[in-house]
Amino acid sequence: MTMLKLLETLKDSAESAFDSAVVRLENCHHLVGGYLSTRRRSRSQLPVVVGRRDEYGAGSIYDLLRGLNREIGEFGTDVFQIIDDARARRQAEKTR
Repeated sequence: MTMLKLLETLKDSAESAFDSAVVRLENCHHLVGGYLSTRRRSRSQLPVVVGRRDEYGAGSIYDLLRGLNREIGEFGTDVFQIIDDARARRQAEKTR
């Protein structure tokens, strides 16, 4: 396995692990929110907001984290493609 392929595999693994962590964190948030919403809360407690969109229609912080992870992953893929293309051009110039 070339170094470039190894780095790309590491990038993909990190992206997948991050996405999995966000999903698990979101699941914990929903579990805790569900538990708290079934218990009586006094007026002094802050309301638990789970799975709602804000007044501007934006999604949850977890949607934001997944989107950022996807964008960073795509950027990494683009960088690896540029490096791979440059390497292929160098090889082609050597064979001329």
